[in-house]
Amino acid sequence: MKSKIIALQNSGQGFVDAQKETEQFALEEAKLSNEQTLHLCLITEEMLSLLRSVTGDLTAQYWLENEDHAITLHLTTKQKLGNTQRIDLIQSTTSGKNEAAKGFLGKLREAFEQAMSIGADVDRFYGADGYQAGADISDEIIATPQWDKYERSVLLSLTDDIKISIQGGVVDLTVLKKF
Repeated sequence: MKSKIIALQNSGQGFVDAQKETEQFALEEAKLSNEQTLHLCLITEEMLSLLRSVTGDLTAQYWLENEDHAITLHLTTKQKLGNTQRIDLIQSTTSGKNEAAKGFLGKLREAFEQAMSIGADVDRFYGADGYQAGADISDEIIATPQWDKYERSVLLSLTDDIKISIQGGVVDLTVLKKF
């Protein structure tokens, strides 16, 4: 059974609708208890926050699926990621791997996309001699705010499985919770 698809914007548009859809789906479709529903709503909130924290600008689609008391939450966005963003998202998964990088061609595509995204990172620049400018500067000196990874730790502790697939600018985040 699948919920309706909710469109999300980084401005917050759709976030309340996603929470309402999660609550309604949990109670009416999945027949979860009030406590389990609150648990699922927390997972939804942290899932949305994780993607928004890592990717910044966000236009995404969110939906839920239920099969045998296992709820799968889906979040899909088309987003050009820098290498740091890719790493942050991949490290937020249970396996620590990009699910799209399966087989020889998948791994080759992953390596190519990583190489192409290095130029998108502001904090990395390699000179003609191979020296990485800024490599000897600690993170504390750089004034950009650091992501505290709170969402990642909450999701990893509350869910049964987190998967991410990053391929061709499409990011699919899938979270599984068994009740």
